Amino acid sequence: MMRTKMRKQREKLCLSQQKVADTAGLTRVNYSSIERGRTEPNIEQMIAIAKALKVTPDVNFFEDFCDVSYQNPEEVI
Repeated sequence: MMRTKMRKQREKLCLSQQKVADTAGLTRVNYSSIERGRTEPNIEQMIAIAKALKVTPDVNFFEDFCDVSYQNPEEVI
């Protein structure tokens, strides 16, 4: 889900993987690996990618990588 959102947002902004990677401070290979699901981004990378893609770095964009307690706050004890 998140990877599809990343690709669609990048395409919506008419950005290449290289441009997103440069803006996020990543290599193109690293960004491509994240977008394709080959590697998992760390929190700093997720924030940098969100900024590069002009989205809010929150659970709605990165839902595949968030702890359940963040997705369902009413379940927190």
